[in-house]
Amino acid sequence: MIEKSSTNSKNLQGACNRKRALVVGGLIAAVCVAAAVIGVSVHMSDNKDTNESSGESSLQKQAEDIVIPTEEPFGEIKDGRKVKRFSFTNKNNITVRIISYGATITDILMPDKNGTLVDISLGFDTAAEYEDKHSYIGAALGRITERMKGSRFTIDGVEYNVSQNEGHNQVHGGFYGFDSKLFDAKINGDRVEMTYVSPDGEEGFPGELTSVFTFQLTNDNELILGYSATTTKATPVNLSNHVYFNLEGHKAGKNGDHVLSVYTNRYIPIDEAFLPLGDGEIASVNGTKYDLQQPTLVRKVIEDIPVSCYVFGKRGEKKHVARLENPQNGRCIDVFTTEPGLDVYFSAHMRQNLYGKDGAKYGPNEDGGVCLIPMQYPSGANMPNFPDTILRPGETYYQTTIYKFGLI
Repeated sequence: MIEKSSTNSKNLQGACNRKRALVVGGLIAAVCVAAAVIGVSVHMSDNKDTNESSGESSLQKQAEDIVIPTEEPFGEIKDGRKVKRFSFTNKNNITVRIISYGATITDILMPDKNGTLVDISLGFDTAAEYEDKHSYIGAALGRITERMKGSRFTIDGVEYNVSQNEGHNQVHGGFYGFDSKLFDAKINGDRVEMTYVSPDGEEGFPGELTSVFTFQLTNDNELILGYSATTTKATPVNLSNHVYFNLEGHKAGKNGDHVLSVYTNRYIPIDEAFLPLGDGEIASVNGTKYDLQQPTLVRKVIEDIPVSCYVFGKRGEKKHVARLENPQNGRCIDVFTTEPGLDVYFSAHMRQNLYGKDGAKYGPNEDGGVCLIPMQYPSGANMPNFPDTILRPGETYYQTTIYKFGLI
């Protein structure tokens, strides 16, 4: 909300354990130092040793419950700047990898009901491919997600014209949105933190926008994506991520075998250019092809729903918005978000013969993935009927999305 004021998994696990041991040791050492200081000034009771032991055990358990990421090089982009890759592996054998180019999710390895481990997210093998193919796969979206009608908007009586990278409209932030930027990335405790400073005027947007994307994997199998942003001038902000899921495995195709539920009866009708109708309409899904309130086989709707934005409650409140399942292998993903909208995309317009990781051939519809993209309403900056998506100086934009991995 806006408020005022291909690494070896054993090596990864070993690295995580070593880092976790360091954290545990540091925490225990801190407890011992604190106890020593207290002992100088205060008379300790007879059960001091018991209390200290209990405190150390509690701190050790907390440290063991967190998943510590690791860092390694991931090549470089054309201008010679180095790309970093960060990896998480939790105690349930789920691995997530992210790179600093585009704050991109590159891999999600997840076991099925039989323990078979596969990568369920589409992606590429090298930094150069992410840069050259410019496909949005797994990448950050900004300054805006989805389309800006007419590539223009007005703030406080001033009209701004932004870049047009889809006809007369803009999509996903312009020709070189956040998906094409090298983020300043680092490990911060159990999170990976990536920062990008978008200069005033980039792609036509006003103000210098500082955005921070965070990634965290828990032992409860939650991939937590956090977003925040501040600006020097009033500007539209609608951040998200374009991860593509295929619960059969990223190179398996058979996208239509998924079953999807979207837990709302409201959506935003769109025109032929995938833009909201009129000044921003919201309609009922009841009796339409967009009704996914009950578990729906994707194959039945994949050609009828090229892209859609579903409408939920107030922004800033955590909501369970969707569930994606694969009945064949038992994998599922539950989606939670603080955003008011969810973009659903079945790869209808993915490029033909787009080659990805391990030589996989991606393509439209059945050969692609399922995208579940939490966001504010599309083209919100110039739709009078939609909530305000303008971030102003002195305010902070916040958003949290959680993808929880599990089994049916």
